[in-house]
Amino acid sequence: MINIFRLFGAAVATNFVARILVALGVSFVSYTGFSTILNSAANQLRSLFGGMPSDIIAYIGLSDIDLAINMVLSAYTAKLAMVAMKTLRFE
Repeated sequence: MINIFRLFGAAVATNFVARILVALGVSFVSYTGFSTILNSAANQLRSLFGGMPSDIIAYIGLSDIDLAINMVLSAYTAKLAMVAMKTLRFE
């Protein structure tokens, strides 16, 4: 009787550990890809703003356009994270 519990416990633990490892692997790959894409977009925006005259950059700073751009990029990050979590459902 005790051996049956051990076998059942081992099977459940193995399945649980396998699911966790798969989820961590998919999460790591998703994070790395999303991070690369968003860093590329942020660098592209920085390079576009870098060629502007200082007066316009000062107005952008005063009107918090940089904060709005940061919010938009953060919203995309959150959306991509939610989509990735929906794909990780195990049945």
